[in-house]
Amino acid sequence: MAQTLSPARVALAGPAARPFRRPRLLTPERFVAAILFVCLVLQRFALPVSDLALSVAAPLGLLLGAWGLASGVLSIDRRRSACFLGLCAIALVATAVHANIPVAIAPRTSFHSLIYWLAITGFAVLRLREPMPEEQFFAVVSRWLTVVAAAGVLAFVGQFVGLTLFTFRHLVPAKLLIEYQYAVVIPLPGSGFLRANGFFLVEPSVFSQFMAVGIIVELLYFRRTWRMALYAAGLLASVSGTGWLVLAAFLVRSMLTTSSRNVTRALILVAVCVLAVVAASLILPDATSVLLSRTNELSETGSSGYARFVTPFMALGWVLHDAPWSLLTGLGPGASQSMLLPFHYDIDTPVKIVIEYGAFGLATYLGLLLAARRTARQNLLVAPLMVLLMFTGGYQDFPPILFPVVLITTVAALRDTTAASRPAPMARRRVRG
Repeated sequence: MAQTLSPARVALAGPAARPFRRPRLLTPERFVAAILFVCLVLQRFALPVSDLALSVAAPLGLLLGAWGLASGVLSIDRRRSACFLGLCAIALVATAVHANIPVAIAPRTSFHSLIYWLAITGFAVLRLREPMPEEQFFAVVSRWLTVVAAAGVLAFVGQFVGLTLFTFRHLVPAKLLIEYQYAVVIPLPGSGFLRANGFFLVEPSVFSQFMAVGIIVELLYFRRTWRMALYAAGLLASVSGTGWLVLAAFLVRSMLTTSSRNVTRALILVAVCVLAVVAASLILPDATSVLLSRTNELSETGSSGYARFVTPFMALGWVLHDAPWSLLTGLGPGASQSMLLPFHYDIDTPVKIVIEYGAFGLATYLGLLLAARRTARQNLLVAPLMVLLMFTGGYQDFPPILFPVVLITTVAALRDTTAASRPAPMARRRVRG
């Protein structure tokens, strides 16, 4: 029989007698890095499933989540699990209502859409088992955003010397790409150049949004001038307004607090934006004039801004006029994509969920994304990231955007190391009189 050493004897015997433990293949830091690699670097790539091109981020991200659970890196959050089960119940009710009360304005629903949406939304029930130091977490986030920013800026500058690598269509088979679904290559009006799309990302607007997130992360955690300049260069080269909306959300959130530090961050952000615009107007005046002219798009029928920010609410108005009861129950999964309307429309996240699953579905979805404990600085990221997810595009079923947003705001249970490093206040002595 093998003799088992007691803990005391193991301690006396030294390291040689202690049992050997293999290092874990998956750690919290590696999990975060892997998710960001899949969602950012592999954003344009597809997993061919019959005639449908499915983003590789969906299966790979969910597999990483399952691996994290099996290895003990992740656990399931109870409060968010309750929200998710409620969301499943609401979605099934919406599906049943449409089956019994069909609506002419939305004749078709999609059970596949229901299963897919619930599967990728379920990513939000995960959380890191042990809180991760927030500087360590956001160092990984910043590292991958820097890779995207550098690739995007280099691709944009490269076209001035004849290198125009903005699409993978000539390098990768079409069935392995989702590029055909997005505006990957967009010419800059008034010139022969293309807007920066981040090299790996699907659209210039998505590139601008992630560059805005990079600037905010640097302001909150690291304050590295060269990285902020790189992100600002990517934001300007994208010639997109949605990234500026993300920055504006952070600015408003910071100004609404009583902390002088947050107000200082907001003022620094304003200074960075002004300097970036001034520098761009000197280097690329055509791009700057196009960017500034896009502020009028909300009133221009047929423009990108009008389609993205006005038509979703026009579509919602038509639905509530024809079926006012749908505000409570929704019209069923996939209904927002098949509506028969007399105009072209886009759908953003809150409008899509209200049309398909009703107001209770939207409230439960928000609870799923927001029910988490966060550090003070992490909490400042919630507003800009919710603006990114909710209003800058239909990202509720696009894992390359959904997963990073949920990762930063919900899955990442972080530890505020700055608070831990502060000296504890001295205890007062009781004086007995």
